[in-house]
Amino acid sequence: MKALRIVFMLLTMSVLIFPGKAQTCWDDLEFKQFSTPEGLPNSMVHQVYQDRDGYIWIPTFYGLFRYDGYEVRTYKSNLYTPGLLVNNNVLCVEEDYSHRLWIGTHEGLCMLDKRTGKMKKLKLGGVSKQRLNEIHVTKENRVYLGYIRGMAYYDEMQDTLALMTRKNCRGDVPESVNIQTLFEDVNGDLLIGTWKDGLYRYCIKENTFLHYPPLDEENSVLALFQDSRGVMWIGTSGAGLYKAHFSSDRKTVSFEGYRHDARNVSSLPSDYIYSIHEDLQTRSLWLGTREGVSVMELADEGKFINYQESGSKHYLPVREVNTVFRDRSGLMWIGTKGAGVFHVDTRKRSFNVIYPRGNDKSFTDLISTLYVEENGALWIGMGYGLDYQHGGKKVTLFPSKRPYHISYSPLTREVLLAVHDEGMIVCRDGQIIHQYKTSNCGFVPHDLVYLVHEDRKGNRWLCTYKGLGVRYRDGREYCFNRLSGADELLGREMTTMVEDNDGSLWLATNNNGIVHVTGDMERPESLQCKNYCMENGLLPVNTPLCFLLDRSGRIWVGTEGSGLCLYDVQNDCFKSVHKEFNLPGDMVGSMQEDNSGNLWLGTNQGLAKLTISGKEKGRVRIFTVADGLADNFFNQNASFYREGTFYFGCSRGIVTFNSEVVEEKQADISLCITDILVDGRPLEQMPDKNRKEITPFTPDFTDRLVIPASYSHFTICFASLTYNRPQQNKYAYRLQGFDADWHYVDASSRTAYYSKLPAGEYVFQLRATNENGDWGDVREMEISIEPPFWATWWAYFIYVLLAILFMVLIWWEIRRRLLLRNRKFLQEGETDKVHHLKLQFFTNIPSDEEKFLQDAVACVNRHLDDPGFDVPQFVDEMATSRTTLHKKLKSLTGLNTTGFVRSIRLKAACRMMDENPNIRISELAYKIGFNDPKYFSICFKKEFGMQPTEYSMKSGKNA
Repeated sequence: MKALRIVFMLLTMSVLIFPGKAQTCWDDLEFKQFSTPEGLPNSMVHQVYQDRDGYIWIPTFYGLFRYDGYEVRTYKSNLYTPGLLVNNNVLCVEEDYSHRLWIGTHEGLCMLDKRTGKMKKLKLGGVSKQRLNEIHVTKENRVYLGYIRGMAYYDEMQDTLALMTRKNCRGDVPESVNIQTLFEDVNGDLLIGTWKDGLYRYCIKENTFLHYPPLDEENSVLALFQDSRGVMWIGTSGAGLYKAHFSSDRKTVSFEGYRHDARNVSSLPSDYIYSIHEDLQTRSLWLGTREGVSVMELADEGKFINYQESGSKHYLPVREVNTVFRDRSGLMWIGTKGAGVFHVDTRKRSFNVIYPRGNDKSFTDLISTLYVEENGALWIGMGYGLDYQHGGKKVTLFPSKRPYHISYSPLTREVLLAVHDEGMIVCRDGQIIHQYKTSNCGFVPHDLVYLVHEDRKGNRWLCTYKGLGVRYRDGREYCFNRLSGADELLGREMTTMVEDNDGSLWLATNNNGIVHVTGDMERPESLQCKNYCMENGLLPVNTPLCFLLDRSGRIWVGTEGSGLCLYDVQNDCFKSVHKEFNLPGDMVGSMQEDNSGNLWLGTNQGLAKLTISGKEKGRVRIFTVADGLADNFFNQNASFYREGTFYFGCSRGIVTFNSEVVEEKQADISLCITDILVDGRPLEQMPDKNRKEITPFTPDFTDRLVIPASYSHFTICFASLTYNRPQQNKYAYRLQGFDADWHYVDASSRTAYYSKLPAGEYVFQLRATNENGDWGDVREMEISIEPPFWATWWAYFIYVLLAILFMVLIWWEIRRRLLLRNRKFLQEGETDKVHHLKLQFFTNIPSDEEKFLQDAVACVNRHLDDPGFDVPQFVDEMATSRTTLHKKLKSLTGLNTTGFVRSIRLKAACRMMDENPNIRISELAYKIGFNDPKYFSICFKKEFGMQPTEYSMKSGKNA
């Protein structure tokens, strides 16, 4: 109750004491324009529509535009995209539940597949004019189309458009009728507004049309809308606004009308109503008319608040309004004929602003300090002067001096003031009762006092231009800059302080960091100091601005440059947590803690609520001028908190609010990947073949991205689809497998760029906040970086095959040379040449194998003339097994056992013919163990390529 009383008194003072006009929400709406100067390519707007992903689509007289809150993407036929649309005069759009955007133009229908980016043209047969005025997708995902010459639907099975006629529909079918608008009511029926033919109903389940009696002589329906109560509203051409009352069987209807009355400023501004929508936040009906926007509260039917270019106290720089629309976040959009698009946030403001000098928003004197007494008395320090206001009493003190701080003594019930060059001033009931200066006391080091702090024991500490001063409760007075033996840190310029739970003091200096004072506070000569500054690495910056001791005993410091810092007890230093919590700006000038333990921070980019405990620990909620704040920059130490009510000072007044009733918007984040550029080229501009290698889908529907080795870099563009204050959004991204941590960026840097990544598999992760600082879920996209051809798996497979082939060739060459050497060894047949042959050919043959080969040759030579010498005998004499003998002879000579014996015999024959060229062939055959001279000749020719007689003749000639 006490808090409510204080709030009431403050609000009363803001109205009574500070002359000013109380404003309703309708008087204070802030319309934001988006037209050609702001980047909209065309200002002749037919419709504003939000798709299921959150994009805003704007059909205009010269193209279709997609808006993501930052940039516009154009869809129209031109030099770069010839034939994209059947006509650039786009009248209407609507998305179905299959991610297809249906586009109605002046010359027919197009369908954009949002997943693939492919555009398809569909022509309706049976009509001469293809102008499409309206598209409606039912809850059953059926697409109905309103043409200038009748009504049609899309046949999904046949992939064609079907005209609705008496041949395929029952009832009074609107054949060749100019369809203006379609609306699906709560019963699932389609209400159809036409030009000159009034109102129809189409019962989809019965496939039956019903034509209602005329509304008026004009009988032209331009807009249909059913409000949240179920009431159907009809906007007409020249006959104003109608409220329709249908019978229970919906076969009959009666109308209640509202018209323009030139004598009544609260009547409709025009009888031409182009569009109708409801604002759920204010429970009001919004009308787009020929003469601006008209708003009617549902609780006060028939009374209209008109926003017009002229003739109304509610100014809106536009005349004809073609469309009004409410998006998912509650923003109201206004599409105009010639002035582009407007949007406005109609939420009730949770913040009040007190303008101390009574001149409202023109007030520019900064609020430097403030204090609210228990009785509701308000002290306000401004750029120059200090005001005391209580009830009807107002007193201004020191009108030409700058006040720095206001505090309160619970022991003496006195207010303590720190004013430039005025020492310490003690006040009661708005009156000065004593002033302490260097000339009349011993505890003021300098008359420039920044802050007065009364500790738990009633001692008063002063932060001044020349250091610290203290006046103890027992009357002792000290100036530390003049105290013998005092630490020189206590003589530096001090701006603010805080007392921690153990009674020690933390002092903020001007550009010299923080000084921690410990010891017996009652004995000044015993005090010890420690400096926390950039130079010793114990504080990120040397410009502390404010302190806060929270209920857990933690010490928070607001700084200029490093934002919010927290004292780390374990490491005895201050660490910046500003980026960790994703707080706005880089300065915290004032801080307060609410009853729930949340921190409220006045920054240079708005007011931030930081949750530091519980399930939502780390959550940040950001408030700006769009939420009703007077300014986004909050001044140093200009804040106060009492019994649930906050007061924060800025350069345009005092922002007051109750922390329990500040409206909390739930996070509604539509995070989209708006574009992907590969080597600087958008996907949509690539040839289809190249694009499909990367992804077959549009950027926002891409879950896996493949980057071929021929490309060196890629860029991912993204946006959180919010439209009231999109610059407030924050983003974080990282590439798992490459980035060690998240990259945090603001709305001006909505791209992630990667270049020359190693080949491999990665996962791109993306997060975003909405305008209020609430973080949404992580979105992921797989990214595969393909290796160059020489580093692919099949290339490595080929490398392995080549390596194996090379080793086989080496082995084959070694084996070939081995066989050649052994054959030469056998051919020579002389054991005294073994050593010579070994040096020449057998450097790779182990000595044990060479000995085995010599023994084998000698064994055969011993039985050279024995035709009965066979393999078993050979095995026995070699003292080995048949298999072992075969394997060894095969590996050393390439011959099996029989072939080896035959080879030794034939080479012996050559030696004998060398010694005796005239020897008879039959005799020679018997000498080397052959029983058949003819068989001997065959074997010899096979071995040496000539008959024995030929060899004998050559040997004779050589001899």
